[in-house]
Amino acid sequence: MVNKRSVQRFALMLAVLVTSSVLGSASAMAAELGDYRWERRPLLLFTPTDNDPRVAETLSRIEATRCDFDGRDMVIGVVVADGTSTLDGQILGADEAQQLFDQYAIGRNTFSALLIGKDGGEKLRISGVPDLQTIYGVIDGMPMRSREMGADPNRC
Repeated sequence: MVNKRSVQRFALMLAVLVTSSVLGSASAMAAELGDYRWERRPLLLFTPTDNDPRVAETLSRIEATRCDFDGRDMVIGVVVADGTSTLDGQILGADEAQQLFDQYAIGRNTFSALLIGKDGGEKLRISGVPDLQTIYGVIDGMPMRSREMGADPNRC
């Protein structure tokens, strides 16, 4: 026969599991950019639609300077208000995209490029198609980048 104490213990354990699951999901979503901290520098493109010609132009510029882009430990994120968002080739859910729009106070009808440093902080915000040489210059002026170039001067 099941006693009252066993039922209470089971109910408490179930409540803890459900709460952990819910909080864990929220933390995983919030940690999306955090996964790159101290490893990569995300360049986030915020755009109203996934067929915005400014995204295509920016991606074309990145491909033209791919070695420089990769040599600076960068990843690209395309955060779309109405369409499919990606970060480093992985699809982001609509909630994750909206969270990024909110976190960086970007309007859903705005095109912006944000450079995020390895420390997770915003380093540069550009309205319009970014000049990659400007972005590379900002990165090259960072103390961490100076150490990286000293450790491997033969990158690009």
